[in-house]
Parts: sequence; structure tokens; C-alpha cells
Amino acid sequence: TRTDILSNIVGWINDGRNDVPRVLWLSGPAGTGKSAIAHTIAGSFIRVGPLGSCYYFDRNTNDRYQKVFTTIARDLADRHPEMRRVLADAVKNETALKTTANVVQQWQKFLVGPLRKLSESPMGPVVIVIDALDESGEAMETRSDLLRIFSGKFQNPAVTRITELPKNFRFIVISRPLCDIQNSFASAQHIRRIRLNGIPPEVAEHDICAYVSKTLEVLPYSGSKEFTALAKKADGLFEWARLAHESIETPPGLSSDQSFNVIMSRDPVERERLLYDMYHLILTQIMPKDRHKSSKFQQTHLAMFCSVIGQILGTAEPFPLNSLNAMLSYLPDESERYKVEVMVERMGSLFGGATAPSTPIRPVHASFRDFLTDQSHSGGFFVDVPKVQRDLAFASLLSFNICDLKSSYLPNSEDPYLRE
Repeated sequence: TRTDILSNIVGWINDGRNDVPRVLWLSGPAGTGKSAIAHTIAGSFIRVGPLGSCYYFDRNTNDRYQKVFTTIARDLADRHPEMRRVLADAVKNETALKTTANVVQQWQKFLVGPLRKLSESPMGPVVIVIDALDESGEAMETRSDLLRIFSGKFQNPAVTRITELPKNFRFIVISRPLCDIQNSFASAQHIRRIRLNGIPPEVAEHDICAYVSKTLEVLPYSGSKEFTALAKKADGLFEWARLAHESIETPPGLSSDQSFNVIMSRDPVERERLLYDMYHLILTQIMPKDRHKSSKFQQTHLAMFCSVIGQILGTAEPFPLNSLNAMLSYLPDESERYKVEVMVERMGSLFGGATAPSTPIRPVHASFRDFLTDQSHSGGFFVDVPKVQRDLAFASLLSFNICDLKSSYLPNSEDPYLRE
């Protein structure tokens, strides 16, 4: 799918002219298939090509923006012996670089400096993919320097512009069109822009129809009419189509035909709420059913859901199933000590790592976290992350008063034990 866009990007990567833009910004709303394109490009040029790097932002990982250029430099060094040598020389001469969190300094010392020394070395296209830039955190605190580097808007003449890199370098930046990113990239002449939300509806519908006809071809209703109807209902959102495919292929307690009909019978909603509506439908379907329709039964399972999913969303970095279960016995409220696998084993379309005990569990798509943490959209499935984080902090303590202090009113500076 998106063959024309991929061909467009491949042509841009292979264009060796000096005036070709060094940066491509691929933008679009949540669910439009941005990351799928990123993975395709990464698979084509980075994993099988001579040189490149792929960096993914994750809002759950703190300070990830500080590791962009160190990671890219390391990836390039892994694939290019000469790059490895000049990078080692840079660190050897300035040992403080090993721990610097200064993004601009990393740009100058880890990329620009070594690459200038390699400018005469023969090599093909160097493709660097930076996915989900919008997930890097609060704009002013995290990505402001990154945006200045990519847009070339640094006032300091000592900071090398991205246009000064060798002509074979290509940066592909992928994000939602947030205001700060939009404002930084809008007027930059060296940035090429592709907007997925600017694609004609009939083109997006054709791509999604091709996707669902391929993935659902084993099902009994493999007629083009059903595929076209499903693609039209997706309204250009590939993530919605993926979720629909998962729900139809492995329907919870329904036949595939029944699941298809349930999805198609949903009332129309505006595009901004389409993914949220699908999340609500899937969660409603996978929740245990009580034939007596007892409100207490439903409340118990909703509480189980919110507790378990809260633990997954509440950790600073994703935990695997085994680690999450290990923390259960330390939660302050014994009634919330539910086995994680009981809840997540049926949520493979929503969480990566849901069925592997040692793989970190995380939402497949960032919009699912947005849905769960916004009560106006999630309703009974709302997850109160701050509350869960308080419980997780309590569970992380070894014991109360680990220093065996005689009084909690005595300042630390006056306690002889602590002074020792």
C-alpha cells in the first residue's frame, strides 16, 4: 500500500543532485500509516543497505530526545569502520562527550565533525529515519533544539546547518503536525513535505482496500463489496483498518461474519473520534460477559481492567509480564492484585508483548494511550495514571522507615545515624 508515496521517497533518496532537500517531513494525524511507511523505508535502505539509522521516540521513555544523535552516530559506526575510527578519536580527545546531554553538542561532535572527515569516502545514500518526533515530550523542554537543527534556524554561526552535510545524507522525520513542528518546518526550503492527510480520499480508500483484501482473503466473505465498504468506513486511517482486521480475523466470542457486521453497523463518527470508537468497541467485546447482567460483575471487571492497564501505562519504561506480576504482591490495595495475563492475553491487537512473559508490554499505537487517559472518550475504561503511579511508588519501597529512625520529626542533619 501507499506505493506512490514509497516510490516518491525512494526517488528522493536516490537523487544525487546537490540541490535536493536533505530532510523529508512525513506528517499526518494518528492512524494514517506514518510508522508503517517508516518501517518499510527502514527495511529497504537501512537493514539491507550499507549505511543508515532508525530512531523511534516513545513518550514513556524519559530523556529519549537526548539520545538521538548518539544513537545515530553509533549505528553509523557499526556499519562503517572509518566512521568508527573518527568517532572514537572524537570521544578520546574529549571524554566529557561520553555523558553529555547537550543535543547541539552531540550534533556537532558526533555527526558533523566525523562526517566532514568522511566526506571524501565513497558511499551510497545514508538514510536516517526519525519516527514519532511528536512523542518526544513537551515541546519547549525536549525537541526545540532538534527542530532548530532540522530547520536550520539556529542563530549561532558555530552550529552547522543540516544543508552542509554531504549531499548523500537523507533525514526522514515522521510526526503528527503539531504546532511547534509545523511552525519550524513550514518555511524551510531544504525540507520536503508529504502530508498524509492531504492525500485524496479515493487514493487512501484504494490503499486500505488493497490492504484489507490481502489480509482478509481467507475469510468466507472475500467479495470486493465488503472490502470496499470496510475501506470507506476507515476514512483513510490505516490503524482503524488494522484493528478492524484483527477483530474480524480473531473475533472475541463471535464469528468473523458477525464481527464484520458489528463493525459496519457502528454509527458514523467524525474522523477524529473514529479510532476511539474502535477502541471502545474492542474493549467492550473482550470484557467478560455476565448473562445476568449484574452491575457488580461489570464493576469488578472494569476495576480489574483499570488496575492492570494502569500498571502498564504508569511505569516510566515498559515492563514485561513477569515484572508486572512480581509487583502485584506489593500493591497497597490487596483487592487490586490481579494477574496481568488474565486481562492482557485477549488484547494482542492493542498491546505489543501481551503474550510474551519477558517482552515489555506497551500500546501498539500512541492513540490508545490517549484514549485510555482521557475520561471524556474512554468512559468506564478510563485509567487514572497518577493514582496508579502512587501505588507503584509505594510498591517499589522495600519497607517503611528503612533506616529505623527513632522520630520522623527529627531533621536528617541532626540524626547521628544518617550523618555517619
